[in-house]
Amino acid sequence: MCLLTLFCIALVLKSDSFWNDSGYLSRIAYIICLLFLTPLAGYLIIKKETGKVIRYFMQVLFNVYIAVFFSAIVGVYYGQPHHIPEIIIFSTLAYFFSALIILTLWLYEKQFIKESIVTRIVTGCICAGAAIYTGVIILNLFRPVLFFVTDDATYSESVKDSVSIVIYLLFLLLLCAAAIFSKLSRIRKLSFICCIFSPVLFSVLALNLDDSHKGISVWGLMTLVVMLPICLIFFNDSDELEKDALRREKEKTEFQVSAMISQMQPHFLYNCLSVISALCEEDPPLAAKATNAFSDYLRENISFANKRTPISFSEELNHIKIYIWLEQLRFPKKLNVEYDIKCSAFPVPALSVQPLVENAIKHGICKTREGGTVKICTYETDQHYCILVSDNGAGFDTSQVPDDGRQHIGIENSRYRLRELVGGTLDVASSPGNGTTVTINIPRQGCEQALS
Repeated sequence: MCLLTLFCIALVLKSDSFWNDSGYLSRIAYIICLLFLTPLAGYLIIKKETGKVIRYFMQVLFNVYIAVFFSAIVGVYYGQPHHIPEIIIFSTLAYFFSALIILTLWLYEKQFIKESIVTRIVTGCICAGAAIYTGVIILNLFRPVLFFVTDDATYSESVKDSVSIVIYLLFLLLLCAAAIFSKLSRIRKLSFICCIFSPVLFSVLALNLDDSHKGISVWGLMTLVVMLPICLIFFNDSDELEKDALRREKEKTEFQVSAMISQMQPHFLYNCLSVISALCEEDPPLAAKATNAFSDYLRENISFANKRTPISFSEELNHIKIYIWLEQLRFPKKLNVEYDIKCSAFPVPALSVQPLVENAIKHGICKTREGGTVKICTYETDQHYCILVSDNGAGFDTSQVPDDGRQHIGIENSRYRLRELVGGTLDVASSPGNGTTVTINIPRQGCEQALS
């Protein structure tokens, strides 16, 4: 990029017509833009940003850079009859990359907006418009539609580029609609609308508008006063995104710490120690086995709570079985557990299923006098891996929040981490006296990458 910038500057300065006409202002504007974009891109590369949003941001900058670069080359050869082929080729490339600015701008904006019917419509329309416009650009090489270079190497005033104006204004409406109908904050909406208007107006006013007013070319003026602010706005938005990512990471860590604390319930610890203490007199070998199981449970609980990546369901299931075995020592005649495991080689967030089993035992089975059964089932469909945790215990009214003075974060914690780490969903079905069923659906797509 630095070499291209130096090459372009040398070519512009070396041009015989650099100071000979009013177009020198536009050539100076091109040089300023290239000098601005080059270190900006270099700075982002040095920061080694690799996120998807940053990559789209870099693509926007790259397309802006290339469009300005080819426009600068056109300015070097403009008005020189022996360079007509170069003017046509570089003008065509400038048109093409100016259109790509809009497409990559939408891809960048889309990363901030949740997928909806509006975004799907906008994506379809922009892709269709970009394809049609690309065809028009290619057609212009054979038949003047967008621009025509005369024998004296200037643009003909007889060819008016109304196609570009219509296409870009359509893009402008679509991008603004997507921002307005999104659930972004008002400040973020305003920021995006500013980001949208600047490159679109640049493209509409700059392409093939060689009119001059008092010796100042529209090309140079719009390149200078529009493209530099849009780059600054983009950069600011990118910085805000980085801060949002750090905040989300902090929230995720806090949820993981909450998961660790919520799993190590004091009553469960006290009860296990009480059971082990009683077994030391009644059945010492069983007490030793229970002590080892309790130690494994605590060790895995702490280890899993620190994991930021999904684990295999088979690992989660082994941890659940240790917990259930310890609970069955307390309730040998009251608690029954059934397993129907048809698949286990899929990812789940650590400690995301165990609290559901704990709830089934503590709030379902233990609240009934006769006890009951907890069932843990897994199966797979064409689209999902499914986990069912059900009990025939007390049940509850899902429309009411328990008013017991305690924070119930187990299910919400699991739902959040399932959504964030593996794209899964968690649904609860329950009613008083009829037990509870919790269903987890994890998309098959992307599961291999999640476990790698």
